[in-house]
Amino acid sequence: MKGINRNLLKKQDETKLRLNFNLKQVRDEKRLTQIMLVTTINQKRIRIYTKLRIEPEYWDHRNHRCYLFDHLNLREKRRLKHINKQIEDIVFSLIEADERLAMRGEYLSAPTIREVVKENQYHGQLIKDPITCLKGLIDDYEKSVNRKGHRGIESTKTTYLTALNRLIEFNKQRNTPITSFDDFNKKFFIDFTNYLYGYAFGKSTKKAHYTQNTVINTLKVLKNLLHRAYDNEMTTNNYFLKVQTTLPSDSSEQIYLREKEIHKFAAVFTENDLEREVRDMFVIACYTALRISDIQQLNHAIIKEGVLSLYQTKTKELVNIPIFKEVAPIIAHYQQIGFPVINSVKANKIVKVLAARCNIDEIICYKESRGGETHIRNTPKYNMVSFHTARRSCVTNLYKRGYPINYVMTLSGHRSIQAFQRYLKASSKELMSDFVHLLKKDKAI
Repeated sequence: MKGINRNLLKKQDETKLRLNFNLKQVRDEKRLTQIMLVTTINQKRIRIYTKLRIEPEYWDHRNHRCYLFDHLNLREKRRLKHINKQIEDIVFSLIEADERLAMRGEYLSAPTIREVVKENQYHGQLIKDPITCLKGLIDDYEKSVNRKGHRGIESTKTTYLTALNRLIEFNKQRNTPITSFDDFNKKFFIDFTNYLYGYAFGKSTKKAHYTQNTVINTLKVLKNLLHRAYDNEMTTNNYFLKVQTTLPSDSSEQIYLREKEIHKFAAVFTENDLEREVRDMFVIACYTALRISDIQQLNHAIIKEGVLSLYQTKTKELVNIPIFKEVAPIIAHYQQIGFPVINSVKANKIVKVLAARCNIDEIICYKESRGGETHIRNTPKYNMVSFHTARRSCVTNLYKRGYPINYVMTLSGHRSIQAFQRYLKASSKELMSDFVHLLKKDKAI
């Protein structure tokens, strides 16, 4: 929008058009409170909600604008500047409207003021609806990553689009469709969560939609997109920050492969080149603790003197991984011909097929939350194997061998004991058995 005409602002005083911006009733200095436009028409005070919200501690009651404190971080300053700019845009539009009406011998009315405020509420960014804006953010993300020369973003984009499609389907069924970023409020997240679990806006349906893991992951992705919209000044609504997306610690069973199972997997028959490549990359992951995003980048790794060095895609940290004898021939082979860049979705499907083929079929008992209810399920182990299982297997097996935690953390790239411990999936019985064995070996008992 063009800059504010200061002569028009002066005209505000000349025409006695008094525009003040105050906060709605303040209950908590740190709670988002709506900003109201207060003016007087024909000796009648009019209050109009702007849909702009600010924490009272940031509001300058004398100047009717947000404080821009020096100690605030860049993101907060941008947010507050954005709100001030929206207020100025409303003032500018009202003065322009008042000027146009005055030329016809007319005056501003309450309905006209409300219409002008409504037209300025979205600051021009909602020419497209919010869902279209979120789709644009996904496209911008893809372009940004491609410009940086990164690869392996296919699965990330798919994850974004899958979550967005669930939002679109929900929006089609909702009584009040999403028309503004302000609609992403408490009621929306309650309704959307119920919808994902299989509840139709408070009423239970016979068939649940998604598991608890899927629901939580969908909410995580949506929060990420809304955060991008917030950072790009598409909205000042940051309610999404309050949405909890943490799974209970016992919500799912995360398995690992014992070393004998990895040996079986490494020797499994493959029917084609793709299966062979997936098998080999999975085995490499079992002895390096690399994520699949890093496995996809192995052609950029430095392999020298029995050590594999690679910058992790997720953390951007350099890891130096000793090459174990079990996997050295596989790495040497692909070092000569080039490591395959496998698709994560296809690879995880093939891993399950191969795990079933080599009879990794121990029955796993796990908890599943669906439709807000928790059930005990049983399934063969191969159904739960994925590339992340390989990383978890490496960490757990090295720990069971008796290697110190700090050594294993250095290899896996974990920065905290808490994060590392989530990867240790050996049972307490297994760990105690191994501990006793080490104690006997050292003649401690």
